[in-house]
Amino acid sequence: MFRSLRLRLALSHGAVILTILVFLGLLGQALLAQQLDRSATNELQLAVAQAVDRLSESKSVANPPDSDLPERSPIRVGVFSPDGRPVDGDETTPRWLHSRGAGVADIRVAGQPVRTITRPVEGTGRLIGTVVAARSLAAEASLMHRVRLLLLFGGVLAVAASMLAGWLLAGRALRPVRRAYEAQAAFAADASHELRTPLAFIRQGAEVMAERDEGRPLGRQVVGEVDYLSSLIDRLLQLARADDGRLHLVAEPVDVASVCAASARRARVARGVRVEVGGAGQPIVRGDARAVESALDAVLENVAVHGGGSADLRWRVGANLAAIEVVDHGPGLAPEHRQQAFRRFFRADPVRAREHGGAGLGLSIARELVLAQGGSISLNDTRGGGLTVRIELPLDPAATAVVAEPEAEPAQGHPALGRRPGVSPP
Repeated sequence: MFRSLRLRLALSHGAVILTILVFLGLLGQALLAQQLDRSATNELQLAVAQAVDRLSESKSVANPPDSDLPERSPIRVGVFSPDGRPVDGDETTPRWLHSRGAGVADIRVAGQPVRTITRPVEGTGRLIGTVVAARSLAAEASLMHRVRLLLLFGGVLAVAASMLAGWLLAGRALRPVRRAYEAQAAFAADASHELRTPLAFIRQGAEVMAERDEGRPLGRQVVGEVDYLSSLIDRLLQLARADDGRLHLVAEPVDVASVCAASARRARVARGVRVEVGGAGQPIVRGDARAVESALDAVLENVAVHGGGSADLRWRVGANLAAIEVVDHGPGLAPEHRQQAFRRFFRADPVRAREHGGAGLGLSIARELVLAQGGSISLNDTRGGGLTVRIELPLDPAATAVVAEPEAEPAQGHPALGRRPGVSPP
């Protein structure tokens, strides 16, 4: 539990740093790209303005000598006559430098980005020529690429460092809490062990008192209270083992139908719960048979106290799991209480639960046992009123779930099941 909490804290710390770095990185890239773009455009506009001034003063068109490749010169200037023909100087004007209409245009030359600016030159009311200035943007593109790599690798290192720091700081911050939690669990376990012997002695005395005073209910009441305390201690000990990581369960194939039948039989005998058992198929899950039975016992005990004393226990096979449902038609549970129902000592009706011997630990124990087997447990509404407890457990990969064939004789007591308890042979 603490390891997962520590991991979540470290991940949240890294997520915050990552969000900040992404925001600042994208903003910085955008501002840098805008500045480089503006700088390149300003240089081209300055070169065009100089060429236009020279042509305006000389009243003639002439192309200054320059290089044919854009990367050999920061800016290449080309001059064109009014009819659009290039005025070649020492070198022939390349085709990529020809006019593409007035304004700014971005092109690619030999795989590299080039920006051009075209501007007509007029004098004494007539068109003297056209000036085209071009500049390679390869340096800016290379700089942006290096900046992106720096942000990427720097961001990864920063996030990793922040997660490591978060992991270490979370460990130091949770250390006192963990010690207190372990001390609480140890106290519950030790107290449970120490109380067993005096409770057994008190129970023996109460039984003797009940036998001698048959007409008085005091002895039977004391025995009932002692049994309640013994059950409470057993459950606290089981939860303490789960908290301490000592709830070790055996992973083996478990026949869901057999487990459900055994739990239903105990609920009928011990609690007087009316249980109808049935299901589709013969799912074999990977888990601990006793733990599954204990979880179902806790749920059926909850039915005896809160679910009206009757329920339908059924199972079905999913894609990779088996679902066990305990469906009652009692008063149900309010939606705001469903998440709290798995908390220890939670009772929606404390007075009624205490009268029936409920301590608010049944669903907590069921949840711990189911989670320890890699399963899940949830509470849902029953159609028509009541509560449905759904337990899902992973299927055993080595076993095959066999779907039962429908029988001619329907199940007794509940038409929704559609068949008697039991499974047809494969």
